[in-house]
Amino acid sequence: MTDGVFLPTLCGTGSDVLIGVVDFIHQAVVKSVWTPERIRRVYARRTVRQILADGDTLAFGPCPDRTLVACAILHRHGIRPVVVYHERRVPGFGPSTAHLALEVEVGGADYTVDFGSHETRLVPGGYTYDPAIEETILLKRLEIPVGADALTTITPGEVMAAVATERIQVDRKFEYYEKQAERYRGRVPEERLALDVKHSIHREL
Repeated sequence: MTDGVFLPTLCGTGSDVLIGVVDFIHQAVVKSVWTPERIRRVYARRTVRQILADGDTLAFGPCPDRTLVACAILHRHGIRPVVVYHERRVPGFGPSTAHLALEVEVGGADYTVDFGSHETRLVPGGYTYDPAIEETILLKRLEIPVGADALTTITPGEVMAAVATERIQVDRKFEYYEKQAERYRGRVPEERLALDVKHSIHREL
């Protein structure tokens, strides 16, 4: 128990630990469609405690919440992942956006844990992307020097704000999410786990 929030105790070694993290987050931080008011009030502004208490995340932008929760769980188990901050723009997919992922070493092997809207990727190796289909504005790797307890008291927005460029236009991103919410009208993309990038539905997206 961490300050009123249960961070699970995971069993196994190597990638089994990471699969346990992903399974927990898929069940404890469920993707849902938010109202415009909630998007503007809550998105990237909740602590790990609040995210787990609410039990959900925005279906169209789950990476900040889910990445921070995963980071806290891994820290609790003595594993210190690197947070990858990728500020990018994909033509046809709205304005510039900030994406978070994790690079993790477990059992002597490197993995990337990447929570996307339509799929979670838990794949061997470091974080990759396809420069042919997206413009990278900033790619930065962040070491989070605090422990699991402290991680439950910060927000994804605070992590991203420390490195974000002026290209990030929050209001435009909120407008994009609001349009997505109207389009889906309560339908949520199903959970999918890709263990090999070759089987990713979005390849490097």
